[in-house]
Amino acid sequence: MSRQLTSISRFCQRLLIACLWATTLFFYASPALAIGSTPSRADEGTAPLNNIYREAEKAVQPENALDGDNMIKRANQGLNEVQKDADVNQMNRPDNSGQATSIIDQIQDTLSQVAQDLTK
Repeated sequence: MSRQLTSISRFCQRLLIACLWATTLFFYASPALAIGSTPSRADEGTAPLNNIYREAEKAVQPENALDGDNMIKRANQGLNEVQKDADVNQMNRPDNSGQATSIIDQIQDTLSQVAQDLTK
């Protein structure tokens, strides 16, 4: 009886090891499952890259690369060549930051508060 129990337990151990090995092999060898994601189209992602590529090709042309007037004109179109003037109203500038306190004023206020606290 003991011998039969030992052989059954060895069989169960080997079966369990084989199942764990097969499960591990399956999960490491299978690709990542993208359940619930929307399918993507490869042709949709290339259009912006093609525009960037065309702009880069134009920028390195000899007639464009050394033309200082052309560079100044493109630089004056907006904040920068890529962003142009997008979100210009959301950026902090001296003309729209009149109510803001400078860092020097903040430091002076903090130091005066610390000095007041120390003298109390």
